[in-house]
Amino acid sequence: MDIEHLLALARKLVDGTAYCVAATEAEQGGANARILQPLKVQDDWTVNVMTNLRCRKVREVERSRRLTLLYQSEDGRSYACLSGPADIVEDKELKRAIWSPAADRWNPGGPEDPATVFMRLTTERIELFSVAGGVTPEPEGYSAGVLVRDGGGWRYETT
Repeated sequence: MDIEHLLALARKLVDGTAYCVAATEAEQGGANARILQPLKVQDDWTVNVMTNLRCRKVREVERSRRLTLLYQSEDGRSYACLSGPADIVEDKELKRAIWSPAADRWNPGGPEDPATVFMRLTTERIELFSVAGGVTPEPEGYSAGVLVRDGGGWRYETT
């Protein structure tokens, strides 16, 4: 599989999806998942998600240092799953740059509130399945293509 083609398919899917499912390692084992609205994935596949220090997901990311984001598209019968190390960061400049009145509902302290933070995912693995994009590795329909960071680039694997 052509890595640049797979990256372009994954980028198109995540850029076209407003919401995703975030999964974190639960404190008692297993996983916790929730729907959230991340910021646009950056060129280097870093993803920022605004949240609050009071949230369970923050404690889980602080403990495990991992985050998984699942983006799904019904139109293309596709999904892209981004995973990797994550940190909790207070990025005041980013908060100010993206703040809108809608953010006040969940973060009434405004962009200056230190409790309003970001979960920052550094994507090191992209799992991709796309019927429309022809990414259906063997056994067809039961497997996905995987891109794994390899130094400064990516390498292809199958699940």
